[in-house]
Amino acid sequence: MPMAKARPAGTYPALAGDQNLAARAIPVLVVVNGQRGMPPIGLMMNDDQVAAVINYVRTHFGNHYQDAVTSDEVKSARP
Repeated sequence: MPMAKARPAGTYPALAGDQNLAARAIPVLVVVNGQRGMPPIGLMMNDDQVAAVINYVRTHFGNHYQDAVTSDEVKSARP
């Protein structure tokens, strides 16, 4: 019997050059609330930690967004 090929669990957009990162509110909402296959990991972090993760992604991987997300923006996005 031939071995079955593994299927990927899902596809995720690349972080490199992601235009959705330009609008600060989008990554904040995705990290805090989750989206599709991504769990709401913001529930495991405080506002400063969420802002730090988002700012890291927005300034690395070929992204050069300099307008930093603040902990107040994260706080206002929480349910």
